[in-house]
Amino acid sequence: MPTPTLPHDPQPQAPSKPGNDECCHSGCTFCVLEMYQEDLAAYEEALRAWQQRQQAATAPATQGVKKPRKRA
Repeated sequence: MPTPTLPHDPQPQAPSKPGNDECCHSGCTFCVLEMYQEDLAAYEEALRAWQQRQQAATAPATQGVKKPRKRA
């Protein structure tokens, strides 16, 4: 069952992995493999932040609520 998300806070999408034939292996300044690794790291960071926001929004509001005392 998918986790409900906050309105207007969609889950980040992973970057598309480049195909094996997309890198020429000649040390380009803008190598598709290096760019993918940078995009993947940014995605993972954004995903962790998104997960924390989702957990915070769906966590029960128990702060400040006292537990009932047991009778003796």
